[in-house]
Amino acid sequence: MNLEEFFEHFSVAYSQLDVDGVTQLFAMPFFTLINDERTDWPEMAPLYETTQILFNWYAAQGFHDAQYKILSLLEISSTLGTAQLAWRVIRNDGTPWEYRTSYHLKRVNNVWKISGVIQFEEETPNVANLTSLASDAPLLVVAEAALRNHIVRPNLPIATQEAIKQETAKSLI
Repeated sequence: MNLEEFFEHFSVAYSQLDVDGVTQLFAMPFFTLINDERTDWPEMAPLYETTQILFNWYAAQGFHDAQYKILSLLEISSTLGTAQLAWRVIRNDGTPWEYRTSYHLKRVNNVWKISGVIQFEEETPNVANLTSLASDAPLLVVAEAALRNHIVRPNLPIATQEAIKQETAKSLI
């Protein structure tokens, strides 16, 4: 399967918010870089849980009909690749959500897998400082702000993760 075919397969699972289908296409270790905040995922279990939370949030926003266009695609070697896709997703109110996502890929057992996802908003250099978001902000940027206290980040110290969980539990009461 070449990279174009890989993204066609990925887009079907992504459009259906299929957690199992999407996470099967991830390579470990995995990383995300949302604006300037990097998270490293050394194990699948917390990444799977995060993907489930993220996709539940997407569904609540009315995420459907995800379509993509490949902006750039480069097979760096027989085992490494990179791509940037422009996505267009429809929201609850019928308006489109358009954003770009960059992917780093590696071939594992002769199958392409995503090893990293990068998304940023040029006008918003640091998602940690966001107080409000433009309606056209990239999907992961908005999700990061909305879900920041619901997602465990493996590269944070355990004490910080526990503090986030406790704060989240208090806010739900």
